[in-house]
Amino acid sequence: MKTVVSGRWSVVRKILRLTAYGLQLMALFFLTSCAAPKVVKRAENGYLSVLEKWTREGRVYENFETKVLINATYKTREFRESYAAEYINTFMLDGEKGDELMKGEMEAPKKHHEFFLSIHTPNKEWSDLEKKEPIWALYLVNDAGETVSPLNIKRVKERGPGVVRFYPYFTEWSVGYTVKFPLNLPDGREFITAEAKYIKLVLTGTPGKGELVWNLKP
Repeated sequence: MKTVVSGRWSVVRKILRLTAYGLQLMALFFLTSCAAPKVVKRAENGYLSVLEKWTREGRVYENFETKVLINATYKTREFRESYAAEYINTFMLDGEKGDELMKGEMEAPKKHHEFFLSIHTPNKEWSDLEKKEPIWALYLVNDAGETVSPLNIKRVKERGPGVVRFYPYFTEWSVGYTVKFPLNLPDGREFITAEAKYIKLVLTGTPGKGELVWNLKP
C-alpha cells in the first residue's frame, strides 16, 4: 500500500460560504436569550484562512485507489481564538456565554495539544479509533524525533451546525475525533518547544501509514 504525506488542506470555500449565511439566519430564529449579543472581532483574514492554515490532509492509496482520507486541524491558540470569535458572532452569543467560550478556548492549550481529526474510509473498521485494539496507532512527533501517545481519543457524535460549520471536511461519510496529547515528555521536558520547526501527526497500521505535517516556523 502506498502512503502519501500530506500538504495543506484545500478548503471547500464555495460550500462554506453558501452555508454561512443560512446558519446565521438559523441562529436568529433559535436564540431565545434577551441579553445583548456579544460582538467579537474576527481574525483579520477570516476564520476560513485560519482553518486552512492549521488543517492538513493525507491519503493512503492502494492500486491508485484512495483507501483512507485523513483530515486534521491542530487547535493552536491562534485557531482557538478565531474559532471562538466566529462561533460567538455566528450564533450571536450574549456577553456572558461568549466570554465563557473564549476563556475556555484560551485555557485549553495550557493543558494539552489537541487536534480535530476526521477519517473517511469505505472500511468502517479502519475508522474506529476507540476500540480496544484499533487497527491504527496514533502518535505526535516533534522535530527531534520524539513521540507521545494520545492522552484521550474521543469520537465526535454530534454533527450539528456547531461542528460541521467549523470543520466542513467532517461529512456524513467520515468519522470525527478529538485527540489530546500531553504537553510534556515523560521526563518532564516540554514536548513542543518555542524553537520547534515542525510537528507530525502519524497514523500507522497494517493498511499503511499517513503523516500530517505542520511547519511551525515561517
